[in-house]
Amino acid sequence: MNEIANNQPETNSVKKPSVSKRKKTGKSYIHFRVLLLMSTKNLVFKKLRTALTIIGVVIGIGAIVFLVSLGLGLQKVVTEQVVGSKSVNTIEVTTSKPQSIKLNQDSVSEFKNYSNVTDVSKTFSFAGKVGYNKSNTDAIIYGADNAFLDLSGFRLVAGDKIDVENKDIIIVNTAFLDTIGIKDPKDIINKDISISILKDKNQAIDFPLTGDFKKELKISTVIDSGSSNELFASHKIFSDIGFRDYSQIKVVVNDSENIPAVRKQIESKAFTTSSPADTLQQINQVFSILNILLAAAGGIGMTIAILGMFNTLTISLLERTKEIGLLVSLGARQRDIKRLFIFEAILLSAMGALIGIVMAWIAGFGVNTLATNLASSRGVKEAFSVFYLPLWLAAYVLIFAVIIGLLVVAFPAKRASKISPITALRRE
Repeated sequence: MNEIANNQPETNSVKKPSVSKRKKTGKSYIHFRVLLLMSTKNLVFKKLRTALTIIGVVIGIGAIVFLVSLGLGLQKVVTEQVVGSKSVNTIEVTTSKPQSIKLNQDSVSEFKNYSNVTDVSKTFSFAGKVGYNKSNTDAIIYGADNAFLDLSGFRLVAGDKIDVENKDIIIVNTAFLDTIGIKDPKDIINKDISISILKDKNQAIDFPLTGDFKKELKISTVIDSGSSNELFASHKIFSDIGFRDYSQIKVVVNDSENIPAVRKQIESKAFTTSSPADTLQQINQVFSILNILLAAAGGIGMTIAILGMFNTLTISLLERTKEIGLLVSLGARQRDIKRLFIFEAILLSAMGALIGIVMAWIAGFGVNTLATNLASSRGVKEAFSVFYLPLWLAAYVLIFAVIIGLLVVAFPAKRASKISPITALRRE
């Protein structure tokens, strides 16, 4: 029989079960420490049942933590790509009516005078053809400045640096290399290439341009900019021959909090704007829904664990009816009996939650290691983490598990506290 706090002297070296008494009221009670010890001993005594119950909680909590942490990790990776780039405080300006609403140098000068604007960059874009090694390929040809390319966050693949200030060079992307069959980006550096663009009736120029515009350039750099064929040359090449209307302008704001005000100013001029902040908001909305779905999927295992815990506590009540009757007859209060079962539920749920969190972290560490190895095999040198377990999630899950344990034990604990000692002691 579990030991009870005893203020009585020992007889024949055997402790007689008794209860403590409060000094002021003289009422009997079982000490908190003794209740905790009794709960622990009961769980240890029923090793197999306790182990199976804890395993159920481990699986349920572990599944929730792993799936939600996986969702948070993916969200963190995508968010850092947006927030970590220099374009996070950038507003992209375009025009939906190029014939009547022009993006030109006057627009650039106007945007620079807006409050909280620190820089303005611009680019031309044309549909054109690229000639290399006696072959012609369709591509999008940009006339940009260095600030525009810097804000675009392109990854350098081959070459010394991303620079288009020189009017004799051009930058190509990896998609273009795939199209023309170049496997090693270094093989195309310093090779000659020809570009030709068609005159667009919507493009204003200072003097007539007869036929296609053609120019020979030297490839200086290879970048990773997307899945379509893209080439970047100096904007000076096109402004020198009379092109005036830009396809896009990027406005850099000093703080992300000032983006809405600056966008409102720009849109008041009938321009169309977009910002990485829009993308970030959409990303957070998508991943919030995803995390809820992942938590719900993990909750299936937790539901099974709850049923197992309820079964364990109910069977424990039936097996210990006589013991509970003896405790009550010795002076234990109803709340003492309730606490005895509550402590058992807390121990089961807390131990299961802690082990589940640790197991989820170990599984997540393995996923991150695998992701890093896969990324490394594809040329990415930085560590790549798709699993992210923040401390707040671990704390919330632990508290959640304990609350679930308290809810599960409510019925067995209440039933145990109302057991009649006479009826219980008569029970065979």
